[in-house]
Amino acid sequence: MACCVLPNTLKNYAAGLSHFTNFCDNFTIPEIECIPTSELLLSTIITSHGAGLVSKGTIKTWLLGIELWHCINDAPWLSGAVLQWAVQGSVRLAPPLCLDKQDLVTIEHLHCLWHDLNLSNSFDITVFAAACIVF
Repeated sequence: MACCVLPNTLKNYAAGLSHFTNFCDNFTIPEIECIPTSELLLSTIITSHGAGLVSKGTIKTWLLGIELWHCINDAPWLSGAVLQWAVQGSVRLAPPLCLDKQDLVTIEHLHCLWHDLNLSNSFDITVFAAACIVF
């Protein structure tokens, strides 16, 4: 079943499974309670490792990885309203996906570089050229 998932996606799924197993190990949760994982345990992992730290897409990918692990182990996936609420709450605390658009290099930056760099030095010329391209 793992072979039906693209390698990069599988790597992202593995990150969720890694968070899951580390969480269970850190809190000495018995293996018998790890699979099938209760909805409450899944919600706790998502809110403690995801809320305010990662995006909605990352949380969903972690859960898909844990769900695939359950499927491979022929264990029921116990997802429901509590988990969905945990995901929604965590997403509301997620960092913004993009920042306000700002100039990376301004004309003032270029003037400062022009006056302070040694333009007979190849490294300084490269720095100035890169700044001009970004501008």
